[in-house]
Amino acid sequence: MATITFPVPSTTTSRFAVAATSIPGDPAPLLRSAEGPYQSHIAGRLGTPQLQVAREALPALRWDPWHIKPSRPDDRRLARAFNDAEQFAVVTAFAPITDQPRAVQVARAAAYAIAEATGGILADLVTGHVLTPSAQERTRFVLADRWLGDVLPPFRANGRCTAADPGRDPEGVNGCACVRLRTRGLRRFGLPELQITDVACPHDLAALNVLRTTARRLLTDHWSWLATGPAVGDRTIPDVLDLSQTDFNDFWGTTRRVRLTAPSPFQVHLSPLTSRLIAVGPPTHFEGTVNDWLWGDTLPMGMHDSQEAPALPTAA
Repeated sequence: MATITFPVPSTTTSRFAVAATSIPGDPAPLLRSAEGPYQSHIAGRLGTPQLQVAREALPALRWDPWHIKPSRPDDRRLARAFNDAEQFAVVTAFAPITDQPRAVQVARAAAYAIAEATGGILADLVTGHVLTPSAQERTRFVLADRWLGDVLPPFRANGRCTAADPGRDPEGVNGCACVRLRTRGLRRFGLPELQITDVACPHDLAALNVLRTTARRLLTDHWSWLATGPAVGDRTIPDVLDLSQTDFNDFWGTTRRVRLTAPSPFQVHLSPLTSRLIAVGPPTHFEGTVNDWLWGDTLPMGMHDSQEAPALPTAA
């Protein structure tokens, strides 16, 4: 079995921005009245590299608000308002890799608190997505909680693809190769991002769930490695992963799901594109295209129809 080696940084940076009509010159005092499970964490980290808060405004921004996009159709109004804003509170977490995921959870909890105090709109500057308002950050880390930047492209919705539905036309299995999906967010945990390409539009959800499941498995293994090995330096992993029902459920943070049908586990092959990007595809012994693999019976059926987590627990 071949291996992949990639560098693991000693620290990573996450940034969140809150757009509001009026941002105080010093937004930090807004966090002194923050409530919830992260209150003590925010108070203990505020003013250190692990949690910095600053006001930023046009035209002196070092980033472009127009790069922030909605991850779901329901977020389009929020994204437009964010794009048009002129004042922002920016929360930055520059933290050791061994402090993840707590560091990014505390930073996002602080950003949520500022958004609530100002009536503002929150965005994740790593994923490039506006975030739906939330009462508080959950104490349990769940990768599906908008950490991955995982969205489907709108090719079919915009009428730019005419690939046939393979359920009606077998030729439609490889009717196009429009879709390229890439994660945006694994780097803050010290992992390369993942990518899958040449996917036909009818199989985009299956491809997305393959990325999600692979990301969750890699993250689980990564934290185990950090807990037992060196905190920095290069890390070597196998280029083949056996993924299971547990990996798929762990992405959503719940076991209350319809069980995936056999076969489970299934296998993915990883190929390094750069030191910060890994391609995900079918195992090398698979005969056929990536679309044959996504559409066929190699993957569990649940990978084809689970876009959102059902009935997530309301408790933090």
